[in-house]
Amino acid sequence: MNLRGRTIVLTGASSGLGVEAARLLSVQGATLHLVGRDEERTRAIGEELHAPTYTADFTSLAQTRTLAARLARAVPNIDVLALNAGGVMPPHLTDDGIDATFQANALAPWLLMTRLAGKLATGRVLLTNSRSHTNAVLSPHNLAAALAGEPRVSGHHTYARAKLAAGVLLREFHRRNPGVDVGDFHPGIIASDFGRYLGRTGSLLKAAARPFIGTPRQGAERLAELATRQQALAGAYFVHTRRGQGSAQLHNQELGTALWEAADRATASDGHAAG
Repeated sequence: MNLRGRTIVLTGASSGLGVEAARLLSVQGATLHLVGRDEERTRAIGEELHAPTYTADFTSLAQTRTLAARLARAVPNIDVLALNAGGVMPPHLTDDGIDATFQANALAPWLLMTRLAGKLATGRVLLTNSRSHTNAVLSPHNLAAALAGEPRVSGHHTYARAKLAAGVLLREFHRRNPGVDVGDFHPGIIASDFGRYLGRTGSLLKAAARPFIGTPRQGAERLAELATRQQALAGAYFVHTRRGQGSAQLHNQELGTALWEAADRATASDGHAAG
């Protein structure tokens, strides 16, 4: 597909699936704006592809706000916002008082998405999700605890809870911005540094799953295909590039409203409220 004239913002572009997706989209002619957490690696891929780069750590809401402001100044419009950054973080609260995994995977992507809503117009938001979200449960009545990382569970279950919240917020965003197409996808189990904070547990899981692990290139191909698909994603959840059976909670409007309000409160220290 010829993507000349299409502007794509890609987060998580400094390693793994994100780097490979950036290369694929660049070959197709897209105008890329690449976001990564590691400044050196992000700059390297930007220089390789002649694309502007931005560094932000999603465990910092201040850095996320600054990133959104920089992107808003740099681009007149965004055709695709690919929210690919995320992973399992060490169990702790960020300086914003939020569980690090919840903030990096759900709250910061939501903050970036809402701040850039005016640039998306009739564009698309694609979220890299995880099949693990189907193992999580959220209630409108326990969201404060979830943001604080309570009840304490394994890193994998904390991640699943955060990814479920991210998917719910994505669909609530679409309800409030119906002109923007949205969808999320499970790229498969990818050989990357995604589980680097799981220590021995992560190593054992990777060893057990090795026969089933895909390459970053395969995950990138799936991201690129969905990001540029001509047909609307229409709020669907995909496994690889086919519609999958996500959690029924993804489309729960009561939960979506409650999560949106909780996210708004958690990020309101600068006096901004998301519409």
